[in-house]
Amino acid sequence: CNLPPISRKYVADVGVKTNVVTVNPSIITERFQRLEKWRRPFYQVLKAYENASVLLPAFYNTHNTDVSLRVRYVLDDFQSRKAVYFFHPKYLTNVSRYWLTQGVRAKRITTGLILVTAALELCEEVHLFGFWGFPMNPSGIFMTHHYYDNVKPRPGFHAMPSEMFNFLRLHSRGVLRVHTEACSYS
Repeated sequence: CNLPPISRKYVADVGVKTNVVTVNPSIITERFQRLEKWRRPFYQVLKAYENASVLLPAFYNTHNTDVSLRVRYVLDDFQSRKAVYFFHPKYLTNVSRYWLTQGVRAKRITTGLILVTAALELCEEVHLFGFWGFPMNPSGIFMTHHYYDNVKPRPGFHAMPSEMFNFLRLHSRGVLRVHTEACSYS
């Protein structure tokens, strides 16, 4: 999520196929100055995702709406055919409320948890790769926060250990499959 790099350097971590890329409006604000001036650099970043749709929480709060709509305008200005989708605000609220009842107490749930929730609602089978809410993997090796950086969220903002415990609980019940082993390529 949040425009992760998918260049050749990261193929071993993320593969080569991307159907959806999420963008938190705060990333657009921080990295691309709200798209007021940095429109072309933003468009160039999105081009790397080829045919992937862009998914944003445009109506989650009023701060997100203007920036999220600018994403659509930038793509229109560059005559891109890339699809842009916005989460329904009630969906985001309901997902957050549901996970609160499951013990995920955070200022905001992660984009990953939102996407897993949507996948559970839409797909017959859900497999999670690359999710791990702890500083060490099951083998005791320290891990970075993302495959491409180690920038952590503000303390108390997300509750990743709680999210991970819920993923593992769902895994043990056969609802989804959490893959924690190293990927093998054949």
